Amino acid sequence: MNKIISSTLALVALGVSANSVLASDYADEVEDIRLSVSALERQLEVMDVDYNLIEIKAGLNRSQEVKALESKYSSLQEIFNNVHNAN
Repeated sequence: MNKIISSTLALVALGVSANSVLASDYADEVEDIRLSVSALERQLEVMDVDYNLIEIKAGLNRSQEVKALESKYSSLQEIFNNVHNAN
């Protein structure tokens, strides 16, 4: 009986640590994208480029937030590339 309880507790601990790692990876991914977006916005401001500020809604789930940030980054990157290639 003690062996079963020990095994169960070990599995629960493993599951909790795996969830923690996944949450950490997600948080890191979101933070990396946010930093990239912020850097592009600052660069466009330094270059005195007008661009539409894209606001991301609150309350999105994880995948929606990542997709929204990736879309915002792609839009800003396209603007930057167009301005950079024009000069």
